[in-house]
Amino acid sequence: MREIERIGVRVPEVITAGTPTLPCSLSYEGFRAAGFVHRISPGTVVYSDASSLAQLPKEYGYRPAVLVLSRVVSHPRAGILTCDAGHKTVSADSGVPTCVVLRRPGLTPLSPSEEHLPLEVEGGAAVPAIGEALYLLPRHICPTVNNFDDALLVRNGEIESVEKVSARGRETPLLRSSGKAVSAADRIA
Repeated sequence: MREIERIGVRVPEVITAGTPTLPCSLSYEGFRAAGFVHRISPGTVVYSDASSLAQLPKEYGYRPAVLVLSRVVSHPRAGILTCDAGHKTVSADSGVPTCVVLRRPGLTPLSPSEEHLPLEVEGGAAVPAIGEALYLLPRHICPTVNNFDDALLVRNGEIESVEKVSARGRETPLLRSSGKAVSAADRIA
């Protein structure tokens, strides 16, 4: 920063920190007395996910705000069950396992298909019945939230409201003054 300012460039604002580096940015003394506004950008902590909870200090008290409700749809063979939450629901971009099954120790998510998630039932674990609800905490919540138009807000087991997911989707295509969409080739040229 000093080097940039030394050559005459004024730095009015610095934005740091994704979710995993949030604690470091908050505690870094060099940002406190700096001559710029320091902002942090830890988007994932809004919803939280299994990766964030594993990375952030426990004393911060973060809890997940989003869960995926899934149902057991089959028991294809001994030691395996299938639920209806594949990688379109619980993104595989962070690898396998894609999620954590809450309150069900002994259920380990395996590699998903588009619509289904097989779970290994470890020896001695209770096997949920077909139709039983499972609550999944994704390892990466951002793609999960982006895949749904609506979210159910639940308190004490009761649905309080249905809310639109305003951060869902893609940006609007660029338009020329003629009203025609700009193609990818035009953007590169």
